[in-house]
Amino acid sequence: MAITSPTGAYFHVDELIEVARLLGLRSADELAAVEEAIAREAAVSGDLQLAFDLCIVLARKGPGYIWDLCAAIARGPALENMDVDSRKQLLGFALSYCDEESIGELLHAWKDLDMQGQCETLLMSTGRNPSKFSLQGSYFNSLPKQSIQNICFQASDAMNTNNQDVHLEKIKDELSAVAKTLAIGDQIDWALSLTENVKVLSFAASQLPWLLDFSKNGEHDIKLITGKQYLNIRTQAVVTILSWLARNEFAPRDTLIASLAKSVMEQPVTEEEDIIGCFYLLNLFDAFSGVEIIEEQLKIRKDYQQICSIMNVGMAYSLLHNSGIGTDPIQRKELLKMRFKEKHASPTSDEIGKLGKVQSSFWREWKVKLEEQKRLTDHSRALQKIIPGVETERFLSGDSIYIENEVLNLIESVKMEKKHILKDILKLADTYGLNSTEVLLQYLSAILVSDVWTNDDIAAEIADYKAKIVGNGAKTIETISSIVYPAIDGCNKLRLAYVYGLLSECYLQLESTKGSSPMAHHHDHQNSDLRFAHYYRVIEQECKNLSFLKNLNFKNIAGLHGLNFECFNDEVYACIDESSLSALSKMVQTLANIYGNSLPEGFMSWQDVYKYYILHLLSDLESKATNESSSRTPEYLQGFISKLEHSYGSCRAYIRLLSQSDALGIMKKYFTVIIPLYTSYRFIPDNSTWQDCLIVLLDFWTRLTDDMKEIALEESSGETVCFNPVCLLSCLKAFTKLVMEDILSPSQGWGSIYGYVQCGLSGKPTLEIYNFCKAMIFSGCGYGAVAEVFSVASSESGLASDSDQGSQDLPHFYLDILEAVLQDLVNGSHENGNLFYILSSLSKLEGDIKVMQCVRRVIWERMVQFSDNLQLPSSIRVYVLELMQYISGKSIKGFSAEIEANVQPWEEWNELLYAGSKSETDLEKQLPDHKDSSNRFTNTLVALKSSQLVASISPSIEIAADDLLNLDSAVSCFLKICGEVSNDFHFDALVAILEEWDGLFTTVRDRERETTAEVSEGNDWNNDDWDEGWESLEEVENPDKEKKGDSAAIHPLHVCWTEIFKKLISVSRFSDVLRLIDQSSSKPNVMLLDEDDARSLSQIALGIDCFAALKMTLLLPYKAIHLQCLVAVEDNLSQGIPATNIRDVELLILILSSGVLASITNDSTYGKIFSYICYLIGNLSHQCQLALVSGKRINSSEDAENPLLLFRMNLFPMFISEFVKADQHVLAAFLVTKFMHTNESLSLVNIAEASLVRYLERQLHLLQMNEVPVEKTRMLRNTVGSLRGKMSSLFQSTLSLLSTRVR
Repeated sequence: MAITSPTGAYFHVDELIEVARLLGLRSADELAAVEEAIAREAAVSGDLQLAFDLCIVLARKGPGYIWDLCAAIARGPALENMDVDSRKQLLGFALSYCDEESIGELLHAWKDLDMQGQCETLLMSTGRNPSKFSLQGSYFNSLPKQSIQNICFQASDAMNTNNQDVHLEKIKDELSAVAKTLAIGDQIDWALSLTENVKVLSFAASQLPWLLDFSKNGEHDIKLITGKQYLNIRTQAVVTILSWLARNEFAPRDTLIASLAKSVMEQPVTEEEDIIGCFYLLNLFDAFSGVEIIEEQLKIRKDYQQICSIMNVGMAYSLLHNSGIGTDPIQRKELLKMRFKEKHASPTSDEIGKLGKVQSSFWREWKVKLEEQKRLTDHSRALQKIIPGVETERFLSGDSIYIENEVLNLIESVKMEKKHILKDILKLADTYGLNSTEVLLQYLSAILVSDVWTNDDIAAEIADYKAKIVGNGAKTIETISSIVYPAIDGCNKLRLAYVYGLLSECYLQLESTKGSSPMAHHHDHQNSDLRFAHYYRVIEQECKNLSFLKNLNFKNIAGLHGLNFECFNDEVYACIDESSLSALSKMVQTLANIYGNSLPEGFMSWQDVYKYYILHLLSDLESKATNESSSRTPEYLQGFISKLEHSYGSCRAYIRLLSQSDALGIMKKYFTVIIPLYTSYRFIPDNSTWQDCLIVLLDFWTRLTDDMKEIALEESSGETVCFNPVCLLSCLKAFTKLVMEDILSPSQGWGSIYGYVQCGLSGKPTLEIYNFCKAMIFSGCGYGAVAEVFSVASSESGLASDSDQGSQDLPHFYLDILEAVLQDLVNGSHENGNLFYILSSLSKLEGDIKVMQCVRRVIWERMVQFSDNLQLPSSIRVYVLELMQYISGKSIKGFSAEIEANVQPWEEWNELLYAGSKSETDLEKQLPDHKDSSNRFTNTLVALKSSQLVASISPSIEIAADDLLNLDSAVSCFLKICGEVSNDFHFDALVAILEEWDGLFTTVRDRERETTAEVSEGNDWNNDDWDEGWESLEEVENPDKEKKGDSAAIHPLHVCWTEIFKKLISVSRFSDVLRLIDQSSSKPNVMLLDEDDARSLSQIALGIDCFAALKMTLLLPYKAIHLQCLVAVEDNLSQGIPATNIRDVELLILILSSGVLASITNDSTYGKIFSYICYLIGNLSHQCQLALVSGKRINSSEDAENPLLLFRMNLFPMFISEFVKADQHVLAAFLVTKFMHTNESLSLVNIAEASLVRYLERQLHLLQMNEVPVEKTRMLRNTVGSLRGKMSSLFQSTLSLLSTRVR
């Protein structure tokens, strides 16, 4: 009552259930009954949506009392949220609980819903909007039945026609396309069937057209899940049509069934799907249509498994259609199931016999055809497995060319990929008629040249066929020679060893069968007796032994026909290192033994391996010594020597394996390796660090020489030993002792060993001593050290019976060395250091004095003989004579800096020792004017130098030593030369000649004076004093004679100098005259000209320039000539001061130096000269002031020819002093005030004199404090220097003359 009484009370479901609980209805069944009542009330009231929702809930809970309501709602009109699945759920619930009478009706309704669901699923999966259609006659259509006209109009509303017959005809055509006839009876009247069954008409009009479209086009490949099968849309459409046809008892056409089978068998396809397709094909009315489908699948399928699957389907299909039970679907189905229990089982003989009795010829032939196709397919699959991508048709057709090419390509493929297919290939060869031996050898060639196959892989692959390969030895050899061997890398020695082993076996087979190989015709004369079986076995083993040498190309060692003599040596040398020495030497020895004595010339021996290795190590050390020049320290040198010792220690055992000559030759290299090292050092400091390095090296060399001595003493196999290390060992021991005792400096020691290794190690004993001692001399070692090494080495080596005999050979040794050096000098060598070293080594008296004097005499005699050789160029003779003059300690002129820096004079040497060997008469004949035989060499030297100088004047003039024998001959010769002078350049040559002669004649004169003095002093009557009184008397009576003795002497060549000055004056070169006279003043007590010479020159000069004449005479100490020239200048000044003489500083210098200023000042006769002097002083003072005002640094030494500095610092203060001494105080004071810029108001006498005193004191103070700058002037240098020496005493004497009051 609560549910039905109020209107719309059923809407409040939850409240009604709560009321039921309050009323005591609490169980599930009781509450479900309440909900059932509410649902029924809602359905009665027309609220089907609420009733649907409650029925859905109740259907899930399970109560069966409401099944009728669920069925009614499911078959009722459409509701919100009620789709096909909901309707099927309600109907399924109703079918579970309905009575028996309602089952059929509800089942039909459920099938209709299922069909509708399939259609909706297809439409929605394709994206089409499902058409709203009404299936007339269905149980869920509650609307009044529609007429046929309405259905036809709805199905073709777009065509705008109302003709019922036309539309029915179209529907009939579409239906007949998929159905043959009704399944029950023989009724074939389509019009009657359609008009009586509106439901069929509705489906055929609205759903069948688009289902047919889906089943034909196949444009959709979307798969839908149907049970356990995944079907595409086309298959699902066909299945839907078949389901509808079966439901309405229509028989489907074969085309529809075939379409379903094709859809199931579409690739990719499984075997199960093929079986399902076969089931479908069994429903065909025309069984041959199934044959076409199966054959079509055979054509389009490529995969082997799929092909086999469809073939099995065909075989089963044939069996079923010929089994005699093809008309019974149940039997056919059972047979098919049984057939496919074993997937690939072939029919038994009984079955085949049974089939043969009953099957038609078509099915028999078709079965045979399928079996043949299956056999070909299996064959093709086997081919594809062996040769992927092969064209099996051409293979199966017997195309021999194609078959051969494919087999060859297959063989080539094993080069890149390891595939064990030899058996398969040989099977193919046998199957298709190929030559199996050739195929086997081609396969062998391929795997032998492949990098992916190891030797073990190859051996395993051909193990079963090795006998066949070796049995066809000739073909195998030819194949390997032409194909395999050229393709194998020579560095792949393991593979080559395998090939050599195979060749050896083949040759052994040929030898046993007396067969010949193809290579037998290619042997050359050198290996015509070579047994190749043995040869290949040997090189196989050697190839294996050397496999660890990755870079060794064994093809350069051995070829197929024999050893590769052209490349053998180079290849072995390229791979030599410490790890390969033993293996390579054994290999060379083994391979050489194969040939015996028939090896070609130049083929290396096993000992050459060790020799090359040692030389290579030494070469590396030498390269390091050459290139690593960044750090040249003693530590680096010691490290290098340590490496050298280590190298020898590691190679010592290898050296012992060599022949004597090779061993000694290599050991010599350990000496010469220091050459580039010393070249980079060159000059080594003389300290203990470098001495230690030298001692370490010498100690190593001593031990090395001991080893050389042992090797040299060994019994040799008939070979001549070209080196005797005994002499070298003696030299090294003696030399090391001298170094350790500090007799030899490190620089001398290093230079000695460097010089020795450059030219020594020759082998002969005498030559070794010679080279070693020569190297010592050329390194600056003294005679004592050289003589020590020479004597010890000579005595210990047995070259001299005793040490004295060894010393007696020293003169010859020195002479031999000198001869070679002089010859180099003649040949134009500009390296004179060795000649210097020879002479300097004899500079000090040491060792055996007697032997040393003998050596000196021999050297001196040879140099005398050499200098007397007129065929030699004069420059060479001059050079040698200068050296002789220098070592004798006598100088005629300054020697060259080279000689003075590199040559040392001989101690206590007098050439009279050499002259003593000749008769006194001979000496007097040669030098009648000289008692000293050295003058002969001096004259010759000066004559040669003079000849070189005079060549610029006249090449025809030659000055001989006889021209310089005495002063008269020299003057005569010079005057003759002067007659050839024609230009200024010749004057310079004349001056140079006289300068050379100057030393000769002044030295002779000085020596005569010394001799005279010695004689005078020697005549003392045995030192008695009886004549003492007479000497005193003589001193008193002859004062003039003493004064004369103190006066300067006249230069012996004054006539020559006079002649030069005349020529210079004639061309107005007065500056050169002044310079030369000034230079001569540096020699004390020697006057360049006598008074007559000076007078004649002054007369000539006065006629040209009186001022120049005055300056020239002022340089000479002749008063009368001074006054004569002063008169001439006085007369000249009466005409005015020449413009060229307003700054004549030279004149001021000479006036001060000559002392004529006092005469000029006190004698009024020279008034103009005095005024001129004052003018010069004033003008120069003004110039100094201007220079100071302008900021010029006149006291700077930057200007070497600054006369203002000379004037300011020297001349001006000296003139002031001379004026004071000449009683010209006022003048001196006036000049000082002007020079000091004193104010005129202060120019009083007493103030001026005070300024004078202060000025002189200041100058004296500066001079005493050495604060007077000395200018670097070239103007009358000696005269200016003499003036500076007089400045201090002059200032002091001048200050003493000034009045005490002023001071």
